[in-house]
Amino acid sequence: MSHQIKTDYSKIFLLPPSIEDWVGKAHPARFIREFVELLNVKELGFKVEDNEEGRPYFSSELLLKIWLYGYFNRVRSPRALEKMTKENHPMIWLVTMEQPDHNTIWRFWRDNKKQIKKLFKETIKTAIKLNLVSFAIAAVDGTKVRALSSNKWLIDEKEIEKLLKKVDKSIDELEKDIERTQREEIDYDDRLPKELQDRKTLREKIKKAQEEIRESERRKININEPEARIMRTWGRKDTGYNAQAVVDSKDRIIIAEELTNEENDVHMLVPMLEKTKEITGKTPDISLTDAGYSSGEQLAEAEKREYEVLANLKETSDDKPYDVSKFEYNAEKDIMVCPKGEELKYEGSYQYHKTKALVRRYKCTNYENCNVRWLCSKNKTGRTVKLTPYIDVINRQREKQKIEVNQDLLKRRKEIIEPVFGWIKHLDNFRRFTVKGLDNARLQWSLVCTAVNLRTIFKYWTTGRLINVNESTKNVSIHSLMNYFILKELLCIKDTKVLRQPLPFGNVVMLRMGYTLKPAVVLFSFLFPSSNGRRQCEEL
Repeated sequence: MSHQIKTDYSKIFLLPPSIEDWVGKAHPARFIREFVELLNVKELGFKVEDNEEGRPYFSSELLLKIWLYGYFNRVRSPRALEKMTKENHPMIWLVTMEQPDHNTIWRFWRDNKKQIKKLFKETIKTAIKLNLVSFAIAAVDGTKVRALSSNKWLIDEKEIEKLLKKVDKSIDELEKDIERTQREEIDYDDRLPKELQDRKTLREKIKKAQEEIRESERRKININEPEARIMRTWGRKDTGYNAQAVVDSKDRIIIAEELTNEENDVHMLVPMLEKTKEITGKTPDISLTDAGYSSGEQLAEAEKREYEVLANLKETSDDKPYDVSKFEYNAEKDIMVCPKGEELKYEGSYQYHKTKALVRRYKCTNYENCNVRWLCSKNKTGRTVKLTPYIDVINRQREKQKIEVNQDLLKRRKEIIEPVFGWIKHLDNFRRFTVKGLDNARLQWSLVCTAVNLRTIFKYWTTGRLINVNESTKNVSIHSLMNYFILKELLCIKDTKVLRQPLPFGNVVMLRMGYTLKPAVVLFSFLFPSSNGRRQCEEL
């Protein structure tokens, strides 16, 4: 006979339970514990000494485990983390049944911003040691994330002046009420009332926003979060920040991150590559970017610093035959030549106010006799074309993109970095910051990227596929360096061949990665693809 299993609240344990049995051997909580305990917390700047006086306090290690395990599981609120320490079995195991309240958890965040940001670098160090980063190909991109403050606080200068007058009027009325009460009451409390404090604080905030909007070129400002900017996202405008990342192609490890309030990516290419170099000590052999990073200034600076960059230049459709990109510059004559062969003469120069670069203007003088003048320009005085000092850099970039291998590489950019942003926004549901201000938002973005890297490392930790790299020699197999796609698209080898020729960039990418390959001539033998989409190759 089958019996029902019902709840029995009179049950007792014969022996006390062990919290060690609550968490499996391959659980993320054990991974977070191992990661934190391997850190040199004191060297990172966290407090580790005991106090000579006062009550015992929660250690930095314990609170770090709470924050990292929370972000690993997409929990970012101090109150929610406090709840986890009381109700979530793995978290209870991780903190050994300690229960810091949400204020303690938040104060640790507030007081250790610089130290917590260093955790991102520690994940990259771990990934490099475990051979999860190749530095062969990396993609640079950005995504817009909404700020905590609502768009209702987004106002222009006229609205700021109206709001300031209203606040001033309400403050005056409140001060008159206080004076009247002060005269009537003998035992009057001379402390400033909370209502007046709040209104004066609001007035200061509005005044600061007014000064900032006058100094800058912005039309509107969010008075509740002045550092946030209007960002275009999915066809709409929101107050937010521009979140940047550099992702390595091998296992999609984020090797650099940054958060800025610039509305676009125009000035972010070199800073992101410099950030990569600062964190890892090297830059990728090839960096792939979209059209947002293809400014001549940044491409010239990257070329000057010997960074190999492939940037998708802004495309011009065939229905615009007289687009500025179709005009050619003749350096000998110092003229611009239009698609019909007409010459545009040098007219003058001016300094671009943002980059201080000297821009040259060329004017069409034969526009009155041109049969396509209105297709070329709506200007009654003829077409004018501007020439920046970066024209040679852009032309060299165009020549690079004519190579079929480089075209294939640019197609891979989305495959490398877009999934990472997809994980963050769709799986992690991180579409809006939960903290206010640029500094706090930078820390939160850093922790989000740290959590993404930890999940990637954890995947290998659970499957036992981590590879120990000998730091002194770095002699590893070709299979552990590159996957099939990189080999196919960089080397264009379809069958078994001997690698003898250099790549279009001048060096074999694998030989530039700092690894010792032996023997000098490598025979690649491509076999059938395995289940995870990679193809094996052997070093003979």
